[in-house]
Amino acid sequence: MKTHEVISIKEAELVAKLKVMPIDELESHAKQIVKDMGSDNYPGLMREIMTAIKEQAPEGNSQFQIIQAIIREFLPNEAYMSDIYARLAAIIMMVLSKKFNDTLNKL
Repeated sequence: MKTHEVISIKEAELVAKLKVMPIDELESHAKQIVKDMGSDNYPGLMREIMTAIKEQAPEGNSQFQIIQAIIREFLPNEAYMSDIYARLAAIIMMVLSKKFNDTLNKL
């Protein structure tokens, strides 16, 4: 699947597709969207997201909302699609979830 397909696919279909994608493909899409939004600093974005989730999640804030807010603040270009932040947040949440599960499975 190409990144432009991830951006344009119906939301209901997107979640199902993301669930079966390998981590490297998910990260490739995330990196491309981040780049399209004006930043080459995907690792920096992930670092900010992980720090914010760790600090804010216990306060009852939705992780999805936290991630979207960080993406909006982090990326220099404003979204050309109203739901691009939500789509990127969904991809990043899937990356984090899969990496966490992979780590647990290795224990």
